[in-house]
Formats: sequence, structure tokens, C-alpha cells
Amino acid sequence: MSGDGLAERWLAAWPQALATWSRYTQLADPLLCETEQARTEEASESIAMIRFSDQRVVVNLDQVRSRKLNDLAPEILAHEVGHHIAVPGNLADHARCLAALRKSLPDLDVDDWRLAANLYADLLINDRLKRQHALRIDEVYRRLGRDGDRLWTVYLRTYEELWRLPAGDLAGAGDAEIDADAFLLARIVRHYAVRWLAGVRRFAAIIHPYLKERQRAKESALSALHDLRRPASASDRIDGLTGIGDEEGDEELDAAFDEANGDAFGTKDRRQPPRGGSGKSSSNGQHREPFDFGETLRALGIDLDRDALVARWYRERAMPHLLPFPTVHASPHGEPHPEGFATWEIGDDIGDLDLAGTLGRNGVLIPGITSLRRVEGMAPGREPDPAPVDLDIYIDCSGSMPDPSHSTSHLALAGTILTLSALRAGARVQATLWSGPRQFTTTKGFIRDESQLLAVVCGYLSGSTAFPLHVLRDTYANRRAGEPPVHVVVISDDGVDTMLQNDEHGTPGATIATAALQRAGGGGTLVLNLPRIKNWAPGPELEALGWRIHAVADWESLIAFARAFVREAYQRKMATTR
Repeated sequence: MSGDGLAERWLAAWPQALATWSRYTQLADPLLCETEQARTEEASESIAMIRFSDQRVVVNLDQVRSRKLNDLAPEILAHEVGHHIAVPGNLADHARCLAALRKSLPDLDVDDWRLAANLYADLLINDRLKRQHALRIDEVYRRLGRDGDRLWTVYLRTYEELWRLPAGDLAGAGDAEIDADAFLLARIVRHYAVRWLAGVRRFAAIIHPYLKERQRAKESALSALHDLRRPASASDRIDGLTGIGDEEGDEELDAAFDEANGDAFGTKDRRQPPRGGSGKSSSNGQHREPFDFGETLRALGIDLDRDALVARWYRERAMPHLLPFPTVHASPHGEPHPEGFATWEIGDDIGDLDLAGTLGRNGVLIPGITSLRRVEGMAPGREPDPAPVDLDIYIDCSGSMPDPSHSTSHLALAGTILTLSALRAGARVQATLWSGPRQFTTTKGFIRDESQLLAVVCGYLSGSTAFPLHVLRDTYANRRAGEPPVHVVVISDDGVDTMLQNDEHGTPGATIATAALQRAGGGGTLVLNLPRIKNWAPGPELEALGWRIHAVADWESLIAFARAFVREAYQRKMATTR
């Protein structure tokens, strides 16, 4: 604890800070840090901050002392609890806020988006603490002082508008533009207080010129208030971020705001927010593209490599479509059971002759007369659990296919749905991504490692088109009897006809495919983007080899196929083999 008792006094104020929001609020005691520990906790520049990764408030006692905030523990601690309870409340909503700011402030960088999100959250929280709980929030800003920065000035002037303080009480001298913008910012804070994400775009439109002109090299009170710098880490999983929600705008709230404020964001006003979604985007099923998803995570402080980032996006998109993968019932288990003896005849397998039984019963061995063989039956065993059908999936990734890391690849998404469904049922999966001759990547056989599988399924090659016959051939060349059945799925377009070419040894592709399907034992499906399948010449030959062809009119239709493949067509087909 601190020598001057500051840490003890702030710790004693913690229950009051929690009760300000709710008597049921439960958070671990704050970390009250001196200089060295504050640096270790990455809080050396802030007065206080909250980490969403462990729901912990961190207070820099050295900053508290230097800025003469010793007696304002309830205000500052309650503010940090407000980030946990109200705005942003959780990492997912904070990420959505940053996504909206990234779109609204495209000419600024990630530090500006984070600062704008912090300022907006602070305005919403502080207004509630001041008006509903009479905390001395205004005194915090008086002690922080004025520094001439126009962003800081318009921010403080907004509090004067919200709390009906005399002009200049907090902000000092301003100008007509700052006064007008502060008025609008105050109206935004009040109008969007409940559905705060819907107000992000309008807040960004007002604050944009101030962020752009601020002197970044200048030390200001803004750095001490920046308590949402890096709230997440690479290990944090944030669900629901691929979908687009209220941060794209809410038409009804916006219309009500404009009507109440004289169309402040009218089409001729310089503060008109950039066009985003319609406010109904979430119900329309719109989604962030993988690139936007990655940039949003990076703004949040989650910096992943390409494979991990893309896997997160496709996994989240696939989850609503996952279904149990098909299974087959294996033969019941049983134990050999002796049922007596029968005569061993000349010509029978010598291994069946029971010499001990013959001599024990007859005393002499006369082939075909006294020779005996043992007769055994099978005692009934328990019914075994259904055996999952393994999946062998081949995804075309030639130059005409989209890069899954930049925009939505429905091939990768369908592959992810099938792969995760198979893993969920306990099956193994082999995944192969293919393009031109010798342009392929594949897993090391059939595995259950999700990260390795999605790295292949969501990868990117881009080249010419040549089906990897050698992978299909080698997979089943030495397949042992008794292994689980495998269903082979190929996702492609008319380029799949390269399957009928010869391999590097001159063996016809038709021969390889036929042998592979027979040894796989679970069937094969070609999913092809061929709107005019009836006119496709290779179709009859491939069907004759044993492939079931499923044609889709566009890549988007692959998602419906993936669901139907597992739920109906494949399960029904496998049911006939039980």
C-alpha cells in the first residue's frame, strides 16, 4: 500500500463506486498501482483504465497525485465501472463502435478511432453519473484544466451544455463553431443515451475535424483520460462481430433526432454522416467482409495472423448452419462361443482340424472318419455406437475464385460448414485446396485438428485449374479394410473435368476416380457452379463413374447445399447402407 494512505482511501471507495450502478455489481478490487506497476500494467499514461479481458480496473496513483485528484475516488472509480456496465459494456459492442468509426473516419488512423470511441463513451457515462447520482464529475475536469487543444475545448464545452454550466466554466474561451458543435454533441449524447451504438456515426461526423487538426505531439489531458486504449488480447474470442448491427445507423432514431434539432444533419450540412447501413441491416443478414472484420479486430487490439483471422470469420459465419454429420451403424460386436464338434473331411482347411479334440474323444486319428473340427457361434454383443462418416473435401481455388481473406468466399464458407459439422459428429476430415498442376495444399491425412483444417479450407492459391488426381489416388491406394467409410466432396465449376485427364504416370483419371470411390465406401459428390448443367458434356461420364452431381446457379447457393447435403441428401443416402 502507499505511504500516504492514498491506496487505502481509494480501495475504501470501491464499494460506493460499484453501488452507483447496482448493488449487485461484482468486480474484483481495482489494481492500485504506483509508477513501476502502472508501467507493467500498460497504464502509465492513464489516470485509470479498465481491461475487458479480465474485467479489472487499474488506477495509476502517481497520475492521481500529480493531477490533484486524490479526493475524487468515487467519481473516477464509478466512471471505470460504467465502462463495464454501460458503455461499451463488453468487447463485442466496443468492436462494433470501432467498426462504425473506422467507416465514418476513413482518413484517420486507428489511434483516432480509439480516441473517438473513448470520448463518446465518457460523455455518455459521465452525463449519467452527474445527473442521476450527483457525482462531482465536473470537478474532475476542472482539475485537469485547459490546454488550448480545440478537441479538448469542444469536449469540455459539451459538458457545459449537458449540465447547464456557465459558458467557459470548464472549457474556457471558445468560438461560434465550437459552441454549435458542442450543442449538437450534447443533443447526440441525450438522444442516443439508451441505444448508444446508433449514435456513433453522428458523433463521428461532428468530432472528425477536431480529431484531424489536433496536435498529436502535444501532451494533453486527453491522454490521461484514454482508458480504453487496448482492452482486448489475441486470446479473446468475440462472437457476433461478423454481422452488421446498429452501428450502421438507425433510420427511426436518426429521423427523430433531425426533427428535434431542425434537420441538423441535412443533406446540405457539412456534418452529414457518411452513408452506412439502413438500420435494418442486421435483420437483412448483412455481414462484415473478412477484411473489414480483421481491421476491426486490429483496432480492438487483437492482432492475428492471416490464417487465424480468416478462420475466426468463417467459423463464426458457419456456426448457425452446423448440423450433425451423418453416421452409419457398424455390425454388432460379439464373442466366439463353442457349440460342439463336426467331422473334419479330407479337403477341409487343415487349420480347422482339432487334433486335441479328436484324440481326446476317439483316441486315434483317421482322416475323414474320426477327425473332428470345432464348431463355434457368436454370442450376442452390445449394439455399437453409430460410426461417423469421414469427409474428404477438395475445394477449387483457381484464379477465378475469390480470396477468402478479403471478401466472402462461399466455397470456403461451405467447406467450413461441412468440416465443422463432421468434426462435431466425431468424424475425421481430410481437406485439400487445389488450383493448377502441383498447386495444392492438403492436410496430412484425415485429422480432427480444427485449426489445421480451416487453414487449408480458407486458404488461397490462385492459378490455373487441374484437379489433384495424385492426392485422390494416394489417399485410397492403400486404404485398409474396416476403416470408416468416407464421403468425397469436390467443390468447383466446369474446371472439375480435369479429373478425367491422365495422372503423371499416364493412368486415366476415370480409373483413379472409380477406384477411389469404391475404396472410400461412402459415395462422392461434385458440387459445381454450372447454371446449364444439362449442356455440360462431361456430366454423364462423371455420373457413370459413381459421382453424384449437384449443380448450383451461383456461389451463394453453396450454403443451402451445405445444409441440405448434411441434413437430407447425404443422411438419406447413408441410411440405406445401414
